[in-house]
Amino acid sequence: MFVHRLTAADHGLLDVAVRRFRGIVVEDHAPFLEDPATVAFVALEDGDVAGWVRGCRQRHVGGYSQVQLYEIGVAEPARRHGIGRALLTAFRDHAVREGHSKMWLFTDEDNHPAKALYEACGGRPSPHADAGYWWLLDSGAVR
Repeated sequence: MFVHRLTAADHGLLDVAVRRFRGIVVEDHAPFLEDPATVAFVALEDGDVAGWVRGCRQRHVGGYSQVQLYEIGVAEPARRHGIGRALLTAFRDHAVREGHSKMWLFTDEDNHPAKALYEACGGRPSPHADAGYWWLLDSGAVR
């Protein structure tokens, strides 16, 4: 398995991921891939897209930057083989390299496998009354 960060040249890989995990056809992926806020990775097994993760960079009103993990998915036959963990780790490590203070996401309250993954990868449940998870990425992060 290989985790690859998508760039503006990766229309084909993104197209496979969007069709597989969103079930939609998009004619032009350039606006997504070229948006400076976009952060996206795919997991490749034998050259095929087995999983993906996508999100965006955000500037917080509190003066720091953060990333929101918007969606993560692994193809059914590839689940329980570490792909979700590898994608989540790649996304988080990229956010750390870029100097973001936090990473966060929302999930469904009853999505227990996802919640177990997030906690196993260092995410902490939101202190608010929602199904969010947070990662503090640097020692100066504001809660």
